[in-house]
Amino acid sequence: MNADDPSATPPALTLTPIGVVRSPFAERMSAPRQPSAARGVQGSLELFPHVGYEHALEDLASFRFIWVLFWFHKNQSFRRKVLPPRSQRRRGVFATRSPYRPNPIGLSAVELLGVEGLVLRVQNLDILDGTPILDLKPYIPYSDAIPSATNGWLDEPQST
Repeated sequence: MNADDPSATPPALTLTPIGVVRSPFAERMSAPRQPSAARGVQGSLELFPHVGYEHALEDLASFRFIWVLFWFHKNQSFRRKVLPPRSQRRRGVFATRSPYRPNPIGLSAVELLGVEGLVLRVQNLDILDGTPILDLKPYIPYSDAIPSATNGWLDEPQST
């Protein structure tokens, strides 16, 4: 794709889920909006067999927290502006964590309680049951925590 040619069609991407989430949340309305609102909620990440993921999981148990990249499978639409729960006005979707994205990819940091074969026991889980998992990565505090980060529009005074 040529970035200088606005008429060029971007190439299609193919993603293959590596597993599914098992959580107590069957419906979107019942799920917490962020992992911090799901403190103590336990569930599991079940990876698919016969792909060799057992080897890919080696050493992951040495991390306390992991990133879960997943597909918002219950969202079928893209919305350029959304009304987040902590806002009085609509915001650009890229300035939110809304699931209504052009590519509905989600990201959650969860606490890893253990790895048993292809099942990862986790807590602080805010993801719907049956959600396709795209990838797992270790949460590494020295590179993932940025002390100088800001909260953007979330720091604006909220009118009541």
